[in-house]
Amino acid sequence: MKVAAALLCLATVASARMAYQASDGYLEILGAEPAQNFDCAGRAYGYYADVATDCRVFHVCLPISDDLGEIVETAQFSFFCGNQTMFSQESLTCAHPQEAFPCDQAETLYDLSNADFGKIPEENL
Repeated sequence: MKVAAALLCLATVASARMAYQASDGYLEILGAEPAQNFDCAGRAYGYYADVATDCRVFHVCLPISDDLGEIVETAQFSFFCGNQTMFSQESLTCAHPQEAFPCDQAETLYDLSNADFGKIPEENL
């Protein structure tokens, strides 16, 4: 039991460090440190546009379950789109602004675009 508790603590610390960690050169693309307002807590597995950064940053939320299937934490991985692109919540890709779903409406697609994300259709089992 002590081992499980220690591993859980280490996993929590490690996953907290993954949010908003970007590769070198991100300031040249984003222009400034991104607002760190997005939180994966309570979100389903999937991709999420970060509206506070004008969708130039997106996150992958990954709920982590214990042996009983209870969610013990949600890992958050942050990424930024390439120069002059933004994350489109509709296609779950980085796209040019004129081709992307409007950023200010991205949150309206969170549930729809991630509803079947990571699930294997039963006919493929």
